[in-house]
Amino acid sequence: MSFQSMCALRIYLRRGDGSKEKGFWRRLVRRPLADHLLQLALNAGVTHASVSLGHMGFARGARVVSADISEIPPTTLPVCLELVAPKPLLEQFVRDHAKQLAAATLVMLEGVHVSPSIVEGDINQAPHHVEYVHAGNITVPVDHVELEGEGQQPPKSVRA
Repeated sequence: MSFQSMCALRIYLRRGDGSKEKGFWRRLVRRPLADHLLQLALNAGVTHASVSLGHMGFARGARVVSADISEIPPTTLPVCLELVAPKPLLEQFVRDHAKQLAAATLVMLEGVHVSPSIVEGDINQAPHHVEYVHAGNITVPVDHVELEGEGQQPPKSVRA
């Protein structure tokens, strides 16, 4: 297996937030900020990105819970744009687009991207080794992790 440090940046917006683009026509017909940021993330080289539209909920500063029960949803419904990439790339993205993100709530989730070294074959028959798992300033050594196969007993212990 190969491990790479990856992070997820969650950007919480309101559905009514529009991009602040230059040009008369672009200001007249404002594109949703989530769509604009998604295109910027693609241009920046972000590994994965998705937009989740809330159908019920509230965004920062709301006084009531909104629900999408009409043909035109309220502009106060929450939107979550999630970007996955190495941490330095996400930090640079935030710096580059700080003005557009000023009203957003940002949450950074740090983790490890795990890629199985076995592409073909029976993954249950192959052991997987982990050197260290890092979480902030804590390093947890894991000696060996083996997946259950057919007819095998679950591992008795995983030393951590």
